[in-house]
Amino acid sequence: MKNYFDAMYEATKGLININSVQGEPSENAPFGKGPQKALEYSLTLAESMGFRVKNIDNYVGWAEIGEGELFGILAHVDTVPLLDGWKADPLSADIVDGEIIGRGIVDDKGPFILSLYAVKSLLDEGKLPKMRIRFIIGANEESGWACIDRYLLTEEIPTLAISPDGDFPVINCEKGVAHLEMSMPCPEHLVDIVSGDRVNMVPDKAVAKFSCISDVAVTYALHYGVRLKKDGELWIAEAEGKSAHGSTPWLGENALLKILNTVASLDNTFNALACGFAAYDGSKCNIGLKDEQSGSLSMNVGYAKKEDDKLLIGLDIRFPISFTHQEIVDRLKAHFDFAEFTMHGAHPALFFDENDPFVQALLSAYKEVTGEMDAKPMTIGGATYARALPRALAFGPCFPNKDNLCHHVNERMNVEDFINTFKIYRIAIEKICF
Repeated sequence: MKNYFDAMYEATKGLININSVQGEPSENAPFGKGPQKALEYSLTLAESMGFRVKNIDNYVGWAEIGEGELFGILAHVDTVPLLDGWKADPLSADIVDGEIIGRGIVDDKGPFILSLYAVKSLLDEGKLPKMRIRFIIGANEESGWACIDRYLLTEEIPTLAISPDGDFPVINCEKGVAHLEMSMPCPEHLVDIVSGDRVNMVPDKAVAKFSCISDVAVTYALHYGVRLKKDGELWIAEAEGKSAHGSTPWLGENALLKILNTVASLDNTFNALACGFAAYDGSKCNIGLKDEQSGSLSMNVGYAKKEDDKLLIGLDIRFPISFTHQEIVDRLKAHFDFAEFTMHGAHPALFFDENDPFVQALLSAYKEVTGEMDAKPMTIGGATYARALPRALAFGPCFPNKDNLCHHVNERMNVEDFINTFKIYRIAIEKICF
C-alpha cells in the first residue's frame, strides 16, 4: 500500500481538478468540455499503465488488459454540480483533518482510480489475469446515462462486472428508478419560482415570487425558516436547505418543500403539493409502496420552475422491485389529477440472490479487509451502472454506518477508507480475475 498511496492520491487529485459537470455540447464534446477532458485524462492514465484503450465518440471509453472472458469495471468521471458552501475548494482534493475533500472523491472519480490501481498492483507483482479486465468509463452517468447507452450499441458486454459506485459490503438489490416531471397550470398568485439543479439532488436553495401573500403564510414562513420580503408589488420568498442524493432525501433539507409548505394556504394547488410531498416514502400521494425484498419507496422533489403558464416539478422516485414504472405513474395521476406526468428517465430494478457465488466472492473480500464477518448484502435506492448489464453488482466505496456524502457539499472520504477501499478492490479482483 505504501508503494501506491502517493500515486493513487495524485492521480485522483488530477482527475478531481477537472470540473466535469455536464456543460453545453460542442464538437467532439457531447456533454461539454469538462466531461470530455476527464474521460481523456482517465484513458491516458490507463494507457500509461499498459492498458489498451478506446474512446467512443467522447461519450464513453474503455481500457482493458489481459485475454479471455470479459470482466467489466464500470465507473464514471462526470459529477453533479459543485454547489456553494465548501470548506475547501471542491476541485482541489485537499486533505483536511484526515479526509480527502472534493467533488467526485466518492462519486465516482476516487473509486475509479482506486480500482484501476488495484489491477495495476496485481499486474506489477507479475500476476496474470485469467480474464480480460475492461474498465468502462462513462462521461454522462449523472445526467441521463447516454454514455452507457452508447457503449451498449456497439461494444462487447462483460460476462461479469462490478461498479465501484455504491456501497459496501455489496449491493445485491437496486430499486427501480423513475424520474418524472409534473406539469400543471400555474397557481394563481405564483409569478416565478426557481429551485433545484437536478432531479436526483435535494435542492438546497429555492426562490419564489408571488403577487400576494397571506397572513397564514407569514406565520408559516417563520416556522419553516423562509425569508419573506416585499419588492414593489411582489412578495419574494427565499429558503435554504442542505443538498443530498435524491435516493436518500431524508439526509438533506429540501428548500423547495419549505416554500411549498409556507404558501400552502394561497391556492389549492400549493396545498395539494405541500400535503402530497409531506412524506419521503410517498405515503401522502398514493405511492407508499414496499415489499419484503427491497423495502420502502422513496421520493425526492428535485426541482421546480415556471415556464409560460405552467408550473413544472421534478420527482426522483426509487420504488420497490415488485412494482413497475407504469404503476407509479398511474398512482400519481390518480392522486394529483390536475397534473400531467412525463417520464424523463427510468432504470429497471436489479436483484441477485444473496447466495449467488458472485455476491459471495465480493462479500468475502470485504470481510477479509474489515473483519466484519457478519456483513450482509444490501438494498439501495441509488441507480448504478450495474443495472445496464446482465450480471453486474455495485460494490463500494461507501462504508456502512458512515455518512454517505454523494452529491453533498463537502463530499469527502476518510484517508483510512481510501486505503481500505483499494485493499478490498484488490482482493475482490484477484479472487475473480486472477
